[in-house]
Amino acid sequence: MGVVSILTHSFTDGYNREFARVFGGGLERYILDLCSVIHEMGHIPEVHQLSYFEAFQTRTEQIDVFGYPYDMNDVPEAFARMAHAARGPIIYASCIWQPIAYKPGSLGICHGINWDRPGLPLETKQQVAEHIQQAVDGLLNIVSVDSHFQTYCRASCTFSDPAQLILIPNAVDTSYFTPAPPRRQMQQEQEAQWLSQWKEDLEQHEDRLDRIFISSTSDASPPGLEQDHHTDGDTPENMLKQKPEVQNEENEESAESEEQHDGFAVVNKVNEQDAVSRPVRILYPRRVSLERGIIPMMLAADQLLGAFPDLEIEFAGELVEGSTVGRSFRYWHRTHPHANRIFHRTYDFRDIREAYHHADIAVIPTIFSEGTSYACLEAMSCGLPVVASNVGGLNDLIQDGFNGLLVPPNQEALTAALVRLVQDRAERERLGIYARETALAYDLSRWKRKWSEVLRTFLADADMKEGVR
Repeated sequence: MGVVSILTHSFTDGYNREFARVFGGGLERYILDLCSVIHEMGHIPEVHQLSYFEAFQTRTEQIDVFGYPYDMNDVPEAFARMAHAARGPIIYASCIWQPIAYKPGSLGICHGINWDRPGLPLETKQQVAEHIQQAVDGLLNIVSVDSHFQTYCRASCTFSDPAQLILIPNAVDTSYFTPAPPRRQMQQEQEAQWLSQWKEDLEQHEDRLDRIFISSTSDASPPGLEQDHHTDGDTPENMLKQKPEVQNEENEESAESEEQHDGFAVVNKVNEQDAVSRPVRILYPRRVSLERGIIPMMLAADQLLGAFPDLEIEFAGELVEGSTVGRSFRYWHRTHPHANRIFHRTYDFRDIREAYHHADIAVIPTIFSEGTSYACLEAMSCGLPVVASNVGGLNDLIQDGFNGLLVPPNQEALTAALVRLVQDRAERERLGIYARETALAYDLSRWKRKWSEVLRTFLADADMKEGVR
């Protein structure tokens, strides 16, 4: 039985000084699952990570964890100290965009491209390309969680062995993350009818949005997503026109009417089949952080909550107390005029299914730095329709209009897609059915099998065949 050392920037909560608790993020979930595979193979995983505070040593989930204080401007030096202290073959599980001096014969993981922020200086992106080439040259293999990093390396790096880059998409336990009972169902004739009308519906989508939204007549421009604040002049109210005349259209099947809420035009479908007995709930199952799209989500929430009196929004994710984004979110929530319909709760990995089961729509509004999102996979596996931005590995998961809605990473597109689903229960049902079917292709059992094969070869090369170092 041998030790396998995983080096990363985060596993237990080094952000809030809760060193014995695994932080609730995708990277941390990934490492926890990887340690489980290592255990099942008869080896002992250990994790070396960065700490925002003092050095620490703890044990959680049967894993020894070592924390290292570091200089924000010299991450490679901290990884060098971790590599020196590691007791077994090394897996570099994050920060491969840094100029790390890799220990020969080590394995690397890319959890998604995080230098895809449009505003980053070109010089910075060129430096990252050099660092990725350094990783390709210095690591035995690099496992990627999405196809985008694979494509990036093929376009920007040189290497001789195509098999050096291994694609293993993130996964979900489809036997645990199941639709809430009663399970959503669609009769065969309904499904056939929808499939025949799918293309037509997509073509009509733009016309439909024109009926929902009113373009702005003010000179205020939309808030920028590149900062974690906005000016008083860029409020959602200033981006909307005054109330237009109400128009009604009637036919034998249903009637549609337009109402105004906070200057926001909403199409209400009067149809008994679409009626619901409880509020529609939108779930944001992400960390409250800039890259995860918290700013456009908050702006979208401002408009949605004003437009739909029965709508609820839950933010289910970790928050770094004291951070600029964290303080802004707390203030926004506390002072919001619809605060009673905004919920924030941090879930354990094992409890997050509860949030999906109480939701009608999931939203993954990432603006940069996204791999194959765990939250997206979990929501899909639970049969929820997902509104996702077309960033990173989300493009691998969502086929727009089939198993979810894919939008540009901005507040306007996000809000439009959410309005579309809030108002159309039938479409939510349809998208959720095919989301669940898609998730089955990403079942956790497949992920474990692929990682076991990679580790078996890796550890054999490191003289750990059959568990003996």
